[in-house]
Amino acid sequence: MKKALLVVFLSAVAFASEAAATGGTDIVARTINFLIFVAILWYLVGNKAITFFRNRKEEIASKFQEVENKLKEAKLKKEELKAKLEEAKIKATEIIEDSKKEAEHIYNSILEETKAELEMLEKHFEEAKIAEIRKAKREAIKAFLEDVLKDVHLTSEDAAKLVLKVA
Repeated sequence: MKKALLVVFLSAVAFASEAAATGGTDIVARTINFLIFVAILWYLVGNKAITFFRNRKEEIASKFQEVENKLKEAKLKKEELKAKLEEAKIKATEIIEDSKKEAEHIYNSILEETKAELEMLEKHFEEAKIAEIRKAKREAIKAFLEDVLKDVHLTSEDAAKLVLKVA
């Protein structure tokens, strides 16, 4: 209540000083009125304004700190991800090298198996060829002997004796 009366009284004084201003300069009165107005305004709103701006300052500072913390976390995460990326690159090159070595090993083992199989097939071919040559020789000798012995009438016993004598 006292505040309201004070405001009314001071505003009345401010309006009263306007009447004196008709004849000359009233800069002093206006300055005093302005200072009284500022004092009243400060008295009524000053503490609230101070607390408002103080709270606003603290709120901005906390948000700024929060942003800085998030930035630090992001930088740390970025560094971690870079390290993981480098690890992955190294692992990828190792896997590629291992794959190349394994492919080369498989290639060499298949090549060796194929060479061994070819050698075995060549050996079997040579053995079969020798066996066929022997068989052909026997058949040729048998056919020749049959032709020769067809005209000569020998018994099997005589033929056996002849063969034994020649051998």
